[in-house]
Amino acid sequence: MRLGIVGSEASKFTLETEMEARRAIASIIETYNADTVISGACHLGGIDIWAREEGHAVGCKVVEFPPKAYNWSRGYRPRNVKIAEESDVVVCITVKELPPEYSGMRFDMCYHCRTQDHVKSGGCWTVKYAREKLGKPGEIIVI
Repeated sequence: MRLGIVGSEASKFTLETEMEARRAIASIIETYNADTVISGACHLGGIDIWAREEGHAVGCKVVEFPPKAYNWSRGYRPRNVKIAEESDVVVCITVKELPPEYSGMRFDMCYHCRTQDHVKSGGCWTVKYAREKLGKPGEIIVI
C-alpha cells in the first residue's frame, strides 16, 4: 500500500498539535498497512517531514516529491499531482485553528474544501485531486 501523507507546514502547529499529528501519522500508516509513504518534502517542514520520519521509524519505504519551484504552477501543483498519482490513498493532516503567533497568510476558510472546520492546506487540494480526478480514496484529518 502506497500511502500519500500531506498537510500543513510546521508553523501552523504548536508543540502539542505536532505531537498529535505525529501520532495520527503513525496510526494511519498502521491502519492502511502501508509499506510506502509518499510525501512532498516541504521546505517549510511540518507534515511532509514528519511523515518521512514516522515512515522510516516503522520501516516503510519513503518516496518524496519536492517541488521544482516555490510557486503553484511550476512547483506545488505538479508536485501535488505526482503525489496523488503515485499513492493508493491520500491523507491530509491539518489543524482546526492557527497558533496565535502564526505570522503567515490567514483565510476565513479552507477554500479547497469550502469549510471553516480547518485551516487552508495545500494537502486538501491534493486529497480533492486524488478523489475527483483520479477516483482514489482520500481523507482529511483535523488536529
